[in-house]
Amino acid sequence: MAVQYIKEASGMGADLVLFPEMWSNGYAPPFDGAFDNPMDPAFEKERRAWLDSAVTMDSDYVAAIQGAAAKYKVGVCATFLSKTEDKFQNTAIIIDRGGNILLNYAKVHTCDFSLEKLLKHGDAFQVCDFEGVQLGVMICYDREFPESARVLMLKGAEIILVPNACDMNPPRINQLRTRAFENMVGVAMANYPGKGWGGSCAFSPIVFDENGNCLDQAIVMADDTLEDILIAAFDMDRIRAYRARETWGNAYRKPAAYGDLVSTEVKEPFIRSK
Repeated sequence: MAVQYIKEASGMGADLVLFPEMWSNGYAPPFDGAFDNPMDPAFEKERRAWLDSAVTMDSDYVAAIQGAAAKYKVGVCATFLSKTEDKFQNTAIIIDRGGNILLNYAKVHTCDFSLEKLLKHGDAFQVCDFEGVQLGVMICYDREFPESARVLMLKGAEIILVPNACDMNPPRINQLRTRAFENMVGVAMANYPGKGWGGSCAFSPIVFDENGNCLDQAIVMADDTLEDILIAAFDMDRIRAYRARETWGNAYRKPAAYGDLVSTEVKEPFIRSK
C-alpha cells in the first residue's frame, strides 16, 4: 500500500509524502494487552514474532519505498519498526526524489511505560535539507516534549514532520499548534484514521499578519475517521519572512538560565518504577 499511496500523492502534486508512525506493521500490538503489559511472560512467542517482523535498512521494504520515491519523483518520510545487529527502534527516514536517504531518525521519547519498553530509544534529533527546505522529524510521543521541537528549531528546522499512532484529541492537537507557534516552524502530522484517532493536520507558524491581526494556523485539519491523502501547502517565502521579523524561536532566548533542562535528576512526583 505504501507504494500505491506514494504514486497517488505524486500524481496530486505532492513534494513529499508523510506516513503515520511505524507503517511497516501499522503499530499493531503483538497480543491483547501488550500496550498495558508488554512483558507479560505468557506471550513471549508473540513478542518475539513482533520484534522479528522488524526491517533493516537494506530490506525489501525500505528498497521498495526508495524505488517508488525515485520512480514517481517525490520525497517520502517512511516509518517502520527497525532492527540492527543489537537493537530494535521506532524509525523514520526521509528519502529524496532520487530515492536517496537524507535522514535516519530513531524516536527519542519512546513510550517506556508501554509497548516501546521493548525498543531502544534514539539519542539525537536531526535535520536535513530537502530541496532547500530544512526538515526535522519527531515521532508521536516526541511531540509531547517541548524540547523535541525546540532542538529541531535550534538545528535549523523550518518544517517538522510528525508521524503519529495514537488517539488524537484537542490537547494533543493544541500541542502541535503550540510547537509551530513557539518555534516559528511549520508542522505536519499524519495519524491512522479511526474513532478518536485520525486528526491528521498541518499548521503554519504564522499567527499574526503584518498588522498584528490574529490568523488561523490550520492548513489542513482532518476528522478522526477520514482515510485520504491530504495535501498541505506551506508558503516558505511567507514563513521565512515571518521568522525574520517576529520575536519567537531563537530571537530572544536566554540559554544561560536553562541549565536545569539538561539535568538527569528525577524527583517526586515524577519517579516511575522501571
